[in-house]
Amino acid sequence: MTVVPSGSHARRTAAEEPHDGPRRRVGPLAALDGRLPGAHDLLLMQCPSSLCPLAGGELPDWARAVLRAHPWVTVGRAPSVVGSPVDLPHPQRCTRDPEAAPELWFPVTVRGPRPGQRLDALAPWAAVARTLRPEQLAERRERLDAERVAGIPALALLPEAGRVVADHRLSWGPIGAIGYELGTGVPVAGPLSPLRLVLRAPHPISRRDALQLRRALSKLPVPVQAELETRYGAVQLAEYAASPYTLTLLTPYGPREVRDPWFPRGPFV
Repeated sequence: MTVVPSGSHARRTAAEEPHDGPRRRVGPLAALDGRLPGAHDLLLMQCPSSLCPLAGGELPDWARAVLRAHPWVTVGRAPSVVGSPVDLPHPQRCTRDPEAAPELWFPVTVRGPRPGQRLDALAPWAAVARTLRPEQLAERRERLDAERVAGIPALALLPEAGRVVADHRLSWGPIGAIGYELGTGVPVAGPLSPLRLVLRAPHPISRRDALQLRRALSKLPVPVQAELETRYGAVQLAEYAASPYTLTLLTPYGPREVRDPWFPRGPFV
């Protein structure tokens, strides 16, 4: 009988890890980088069956099939839920750790194989194995097949878009179909997919700078949809640069009409 050393599992290289990078031990632990997931983050689920659809009931068959093959979900912009989700079936405990207490739940979206096929659900933080922020995705382009990158304009032009944003000293990352493919390796983007970007803007940006950035991005031969992420939510770069009297600020509690996305004062829509 061959005895396997107890530390052999810990010495596995990153190449042997199918989703590469460190994972959390399943359970109510803090995030690896000291933060909780935010909108557009990708979560690798250790127990995909623990997701609770917002519409109630069980996970549809297509969602189960997708999560078995690629257990990644995208964090939505909605409030997290503490304890058992209201008006939903009793949360299922993680089968890999019976002691895990799913106390904190995040709104997530499961991407289906068909265009527009989405499932909104709540995911327990106790069952999250790994998180990927949009800022971590651009460098993963080198992992994709070169022919695949060349055939998707939004992927091919990602470095050029990054240089444009870097000139304005903003942290950024791809989101949407491009971000999902970079993070998971699943080929969901198409030749007509727009390049969606999130631009971290915790401090105010002048409308002049926003207009210059929008014009520079519009010169790229691919549709670019960028949003400025403030401390209170997100506003479309094009809308902010156009200098309207009021803006639509997307917050976890719904859209809000504001004049200044960094100092929001205004009603929720």
